[in-house]
Amino acid sequence: MKYIPGIIALLLIAVFAACEDETKTCDQTLLADLGINFKKDSLDGYINKDTTWPKVTVCALDKDTLISQQARSSVYFELDPLHDTCRYYLKLDSTAVADTLTFRYTRTPHFVSAGCGFATFSTLDTVITTYHTIDSLHINNREVTSDNTTNISLFFIY
Repeated sequence: MKYIPGIIALLLIAVFAACEDETKTCDQTLLADLGINFKKDSLDGYINKDTTWPKVTVCALDKDTLISQQARSSVYFELDPLHDTCRYYLKLDSTAVADTLTFRYTRTPHFVSAGCGFATFSTLDTVITTYHTIDSLHINNREVTSDNTTNISLFFIY
């Protein structure tokens, strides 16, 4: 009888430890971010190298700033999970003219686990951009999932 409180305490600790691991797993697998890297075109298209821009600002149009004034060679952000289209503002540095990126995609619920529920994965259909600082873009992977891949490469001349 004197060991029962100790056994109950051990069981509760085990349950809380299992829940903490499940929460970490859920947080990682429920995030389905679109990945974009920046490349600079050198030697008339023969060499494309990764480049870092000094003060990248990205924000969803009509929403809060996502990434503001940080040196970046890539960005990751979530597509709108409630709509099939979203638009983002991209400015590379304080002197550059901003570009607009429009994403059209199909949303798909993806079952993660009974404890985590569903994540929203997307398949890119179309990406439309203005060409103020962006020279071109390439869709590397249309599937936006929780694997942190680079979905789009943006190419810049200057």
